[in-house]
Amino acid sequence: MTLEEYKSKKKGQTVGSNKYLNGLVKRTMICFVFVLLVLAISLMSETGRSYIKKYLLETNFEFSKINTLYNKYIGKLTDENTEVVSGNQLLEYTSKEKYNDGVKLTVSENYNVNLLESGIVVYIGEKEGYGNTIIVQQSNGIDAWYGNIENVDVKIYDYIEKGTIIGNANKTLYLVFQKNGEILNYEDYIK
Repeated sequence: MTLEEYKSKKKGQTVGSNKYLNGLVKRTMICFVFVLLVLAISLMSETGRSYIKKYLLETNFEFSKINTLYNKYIGKLTDENTEVVSGNQLLEYTSKEKYNDGVKLTVSENYNVNLLESGIVVYIGEKEGYGNTIIVQQSNGIDAWYGNIENVDVKIYDYIEKGTIIGNANKTLYLVFQKNGEILNYEDYIK
């Protein structure tokens, strides 16, 4: 490698590094200004405090909306180069039948349950008729319920990628799909 090639390569690396650092500083400053703005509004008046309390502390924000705003104005929240597992590998079952608001799948014993779409865990606990249930608010805005889950391998508010094992189901897996409180047709989401 000649000296000219080395300098050219080094300059390209420096430009890339500077671009990354500039983007990081820009994102940090935007977040910092937003926090300062919220604090200033809350200190200025009782109306500001009640507004912030109502809309920031008492409102349940949808992950998909926050993710969309973040990606639009600040940058990508998730890595675009993540490996996506194909649909056939995510869900294997021998039979399916309608059950309550969703579907009951017959799966193998100690079946590893993979997440169908990336999202954030918003609930882990017992749901009547579904047993131990994990609810994931997917990045597409749909709440996916995974029922009859044992050996839960995630925690509340974890962000998890598509294909990640979230626990085990023993011969039966329940799935429910909801958006804005309305039950969706499960056939649109499983093959």
